[in-house]
Order: sequence, then structure tokens, then C-alpha cells
Amino acid sequence: MDLLAYIDPGAGSLFIQAVIATVVVVPFFLRSQIRRGVDHLRGRHSPSGVTTAVPAPREDVTPPKRP
Repeated sequence: MDLLAYIDPGAGSLFIQAVIATVVVVPFFLRSQIRRGVDHLRGRHSPSGVTTAVPAPREDVTPPKRP
């Protein structure tokens, strides 16, 4: 008994499009985890996982007076 499998061109192209879309979209959803992993491999460790630092406010600047 011969078993014949058939996938029409529409279903095949839909499957290929889904695979390509998945490959393109996954890095956007996982970019923070990917960046954390790359930083770990390069030896850049941040204790809280935050990569940007917020500067402390300057004490010698006074805010403008309101009328």
C-alpha cells in the first residue's frame, strides 16, 4: 500500500512565511534577555540588571522662582 502525502502550494507557502516571521520576530521579543546574555559573555556585569545610570541631581543649581 502506497501512502501519498500532498501539501498544496498555498499551505506550503503559508508554512514558510510563518517560519520566516518567527525567526524575524523572536529577537525583538527577547532582546533584553539576549543583551543580558551577550553582556554576561563579554564580562560586563551589572548588579541590578540595569545598564544605564541616572546621574545624581546637582546641589549648586536652584530651581527658578515662581511668580
